[in-house]
Amino acid sequence: MKRLGTLVLVAFALAAGANTAARAEEPQCPAGDGYIDCMAKAGDKMAMYVQGRDAYEAARQSGDFTEALRIARQLAKANDKNGERLLKMVHLQLGWGAHRDLVQGYVWLTEDLPANDYTGTLRKNLAEKMSAEQLSQARARVKE
Repeated sequence: MKRLGTLVLVAFALAAGANTAARAEEPQCPAGDGYIDCMAKAGDKMAMYVQGRDAYEAARQSGDFTEALRIARQLAKANDKNGERLLKMVHLQLGWGAHRDLVQGYVWLTEDLPANDYTGTLRKNLAEKMSAEQLSQARARVKE
């Protein structure tokens, strides 16, 4: 029993040391308004996701999903589940025609098509909202 107690204490001490080392590597971000931006610049995925969600919510008002898409793609490329969810949310908005530039939205959906099965349907839905001229412009800009 004494040996088990010693092992538990050693494991706890090692874990505490590892935790301290991990904290030492974290950026020293100031508390307050700049904290999320600082953590995101340091590569913290949760902070980046918070920025992406903020950009997404702002885009729902402004109609410009450029920043939300950029962050979502970056997180999804890093296999971050929150980033993948955010990317799907942005794709839905693009497919519904919520982005102010339908041609650009179509191009973005097409660029993401190989990685996401569902974007084909969204691209088709968006194409139905576009004029023949817009669709022609979009197809000319697609990097297929």
